[in-house]
Amino acid sequence: MLKYATVALCAIALLACQKSEAPSKSKAAPGSVQPTDMRGAKVNEVVQPAPQFVDHALLGSDLGADGMVSKETKSIAAGKPVYLTMVFRESPPGLQASAVWTTIDKHPVSTERKEMNGSKVATFALSGAVKPGRYRVVGYWGGNIAAERDFEITGAEKAKRKKG
Repeated sequence: MLKYATVALCAIALLACQKSEAPSKSKAAPGSVQPTDMRGAKVNEVVQPAPQFVDHALLGSDLGADGMVSKETKSIAAGKPVYLTMVFRESPPGLQASAVWTTIDKHPVSTERKEMNGSKVATFALSGAVKPGRYRVVGYWGGNIAAERDFEITGAEKAKRKKG
């Protein structure tokens, strides 16, 4: 008999703990978010990817006759120049492009900004001598990240070993 009473009390407690139906939007507090049940919804909307600002970007130490990086590389010998070229899809009036050069652990090294004036190609140079180590450059199209590259400046002895 005690078992039946315990089971009955548990069942009553379980029923009492059931969630009531969600309040309607009119009863919800202003500014509160109500969950939406989308299990049976037919969705025909195509989600668009984030806009692409840059067609392509290259990092390297050699420039072609057109002033763009001619060959991408992630390892550059100490003493050689380092360039980032970004080719944009669009260049609206007033667009500024920039490159922020940092160490791999985000210590600033150099920043350069250019007024694009309708041009779709921007090449930036890492200014000043930098010691061997790992670095990162982030290229911007306006205030939007357009390109990110990690690279390494190798010491003179590493560069000689790679050639030989």
